[in-house]
Amino acid sequence: MESTPAPETKPQPQPKKEAGIALMLVIAAMSVLSILVTEFTYVAQVNQKIAFDSMDQVKAHYLAKSGFKLSLLRLKVYQTLKDLSGGGKSGGGAPMVPKALLDKLWSFPVIFPIPADIPGLSMIEKDQITAFQKASGLEGTFTSAITSESGKFNLNLVLAPYVPQGKTAKTGAGKGEPPPPPSPGASPSPAPTFNPEEARQSLEDYLKQVLQQKFEADPDFASEYRDFRMDDFMDNLLAWVDRTYQRTGQENEAIADKRAPFYSVSELRMIQPLDDALYDVLAPTLTVSPTPGVNVNTMNPFVLQALFPEMTQEEVDEFFKYRDSEEEDHLFKSEDEFFKYISQSVSRLAGADSITQVKEQLARRNIRIVVDESNFKITVQAKVNQSTRLIEAWITLGTSAKKDPAREVGLPEPELGIPAAGTPKKKADAGLNVTFMRIL
Repeated sequence: MESTPAPETKPQPQPKKEAGIALMLVIAAMSVLSILVTEFTYVAQVNQKIAFDSMDQVKAHYLAKSGFKLSLLRLKVYQTLKDLSGGGKSGGGAPMVPKALLDKLWSFPVIFPIPADIPGLSMIEKDQITAFQKASGLEGTFTSAITSESGKFNLNLVLAPYVPQGKTAKTGAGKGEPPPPPSPGASPSPAPTFNPEEARQSLEDYLKQVLQQKFEADPDFASEYRDFRMDDFMDNLLAWVDRTYQRTGQENEAIADKRAPFYSVSELRMIQPLDDALYDVLAPTLTVSPTPGVNVNTMNPFVLQALFPEMTQEEVDEFFKYRDSEEEDHLFKSEDEFFKYISQSVSRLAGADSITQVKEQLARRNIRIVVDESNFKITVQAKVNQSTRLIEAWITLGTSAKKDPAREVGLPEPELGIPAAGTPKKKADAGLNVTFMRIL
């Protein structure tokens, strides 16, 4: 009996191992979730940082405005006391206040928080300063400085509308009578009695004197800029500021001429061939704010030597030692007092004839000598954490509020009544005019 062979059995397929694929999917999902969580965390931290920075910027902005308003208050106090004391002279409505003390009201810088480690303060005063700073609720720090603008030379003096009016200004008005103001759209063309050539030459001579002083004090600087051409610079400057000026050289193709008055001294940096080093020398001696003249009580040595090149370095040093004396008040009370000092202390200007010639020369250059300050620059720098804010403002002291004639003669004051509905209220004149302001 034959045996039948057993049927061949096919090998059963092995089940696929899916455990490795599931692990890879889990790892990929966790990686994606990790990236998403990390991204969400980063975005949240960035948004939080931006929010805090924005809040610090707002705090710095209002902290700077607080310092600015404090500076305006100081100028108002200075103006009020100056009027009450007759400008530091006898004959005012209040006892005479020394001029040096009056000027300290605006010239002394303010720092907040107030330093409590100033020498000479008692423990009680230090505790009062600390308590005041805690009660103020102000965060951050700020510095406020008020500087004189009349102690500098005005770049816009090459334009007729910016010539200071007075007995030394050559205008078509009568003695002591200011000329009519220019119309808003009028061109800054010279007035009939204004000599633009003399005004331009005056500015050029002034800038040459300032640079010459720097050359004498710094031989390395003089060697580096020995090829600086003042003629080319003045040609570009006059073309920038005066639309009536006919350029003699080639026009700068990179920057078009403005053909309008300077709004800021920083515009000088746009005039070729001036670079940063030359700008740092000229800028501290210049202003663009309309001033009544050059204040001899606030000008620096560069301005003094530029106006009076006849003075030696020893005479310049002696002048500032005398004027800024801490023992006595030697600030000049009048123009005549200043020229009297010059005639007695400057050997090359001794004698009445020399002083007369100097006065005539200054008059031809449209430069007046003043002793009272009426134009100021307020600079406030505020900082909260890493956020900063800078406020620069140019202030002109206006006329004080007029006194009530009824009170002058002792008449009874008018009865107080309720104003009719819709009657606009008259704003009191603060006597301070903000001519230009910028916030950075």
